[in-house]
Amino acid sequence: MLKRFISAVIAITMVMGMCSCSEQPSGSEPMQPSSQIVQPMPSEPVEPSSDLGGNTVQLTADYNFSPAQSSEKNDSDFVNGISEFSVELFKNSVKQDLVSDAKNTLVSPESVAFALGMTMNGANGNTLKQMQDVMCGGVETVKFNKNMNLLISNAHNNNTEDSKLNIANSVWVKDRNDLVLNKQFAKNCKEHFNAEMFKAPFDSSTVAGINSWVNEKTDKMIPKLIDNFQGSEIMCLVNCIAFDSKWEKEYEQEQISENQKFTNAKNNVVDCTMLCSNEDIYVQNNRATGFVKNYKGGKYAFMAVLPNEGTDIGNYVASMSKDEIANLYESRTAKYDVITRLPKFSYDYSTDLSNTLYKMGIKDAFSDDADFSKMFDNNSTAISRVIHKTHIELDAKGTKAAAATAVLMKENAVAVAGEFKQVILDRPFVYAIMDTTTGLPVFLGTVCDPGEQ
Repeated sequence: MLKRFISAVIAITMVMGMCSCSEQPSGSEPMQPSSQIVQPMPSEPVEPSSDLGGNTVQLTADYNFSPAQSSEKNDSDFVNGISEFSVELFKNSVKQDLVSDAKNTLVSPESVAFALGMTMNGANGNTLKQMQDVMCGGVETVKFNKNMNLLISNAHNNNTEDSKLNIANSVWVKDRNDLVLNKQFAKNCKEHFNAEMFKAPFDSSTVAGINSWVNEKTDKMIPKLIDNFQGSEIMCLVNCIAFDSKWEKEYEQEQISENQKFTNAKNNVVDCTMLCSNEDIYVQNNRATGFVKNYKGGKYAFMAVLPNEGTDIGNYVASMSKDEIANLYESRTAKYDVITRLPKFSYDYSTDLSNTLYKMGIKDAFSDDADFSKMFDNNSTAISRVIHKTHIELDAKGTKAAAATAVLMKENAVAVAGEFKQVILDRPFVYAIMDTTTGLPVFLGTVCDPGEQ
């Protein structure tokens, strides 16, 4: 039975007005199916779209994306909160795959933050508080939206032919007359997250449409995100991130060494191709050593972190502190020449993050107690699934990586200069693709076996 009536609210990632994120925005009105907000459904069936499938219709709210000014900077409390969320998400989501199967792993905390961030704009009460506490250290939604907007704006403003990070968000709503989308929620998704919004039948054609959208937005690196809709799912919030950047210093042919040895997480020796170079940025703490290698333009950097000899990769990741990645990157030094060997690798990774997020503290959002009263004006909803998929290719020229996250909502039934260091990545290691401006990881992963696809 219904545990909460909706009093008054979407992928993968929103203007709240001048109110607290935990309060109903002043002037928030039901989103009525008028020409101002939603295109009226035509009397005749809409012809299937070659790109989106079925009779998908794009919602046309009178809102536009409002990009941040280039002079703006992310707030430190937001950065600290997202940094901690990134490490905790990484640790908790890959733990089983590392311990049980010794698999290569990769998550994009930023992609998850965009998809959940849009969702958070529909949350209220304790559901909202739990999401804020877990995702951004309690930062209120108005500030969260502003900072996420800045991440999109800065990423796109800094894109070049040699280095780009594209971020795309969309919200898919089931085409049903009794589903009235909250006006403020729609406004936030568009103005802050630049989300495309679609009304769709939520059948196989919509599944194909979402997958087609994801394939396009990830530069064809993730051709399929969802398989079907389950039960009473009525909304899908999607984020896509596509990263493609060349090394600032590409590896020359003589630095590429074939048939090199790598001891994988199962303690088996396998062959791999090593990329060999001398780098000049070194990282170290009492548990690991590593290096940083910049991509062209300096906006992004690759950081490899090698646990100390004898340390199991699963145990290392499980015991990472919330600020370990941030502190390693912040304490980087150019005091040393660093002899490095980095295996070439390429693989896909996928996971359902629902249990992970629940264990991290986002509990009510998945239950009958969920309060998403700012999402729909007349329906009670909860999160049913959070699907996350990633892809990466690292070679002598650079790195390509992509991430896609879908939040599906269901209807409730109710040293000294000249000294040498060396980092030889010939056993399992952690890596991150860092945003050098914010110090936040866009991607976080482990390589347990460079030959694994």
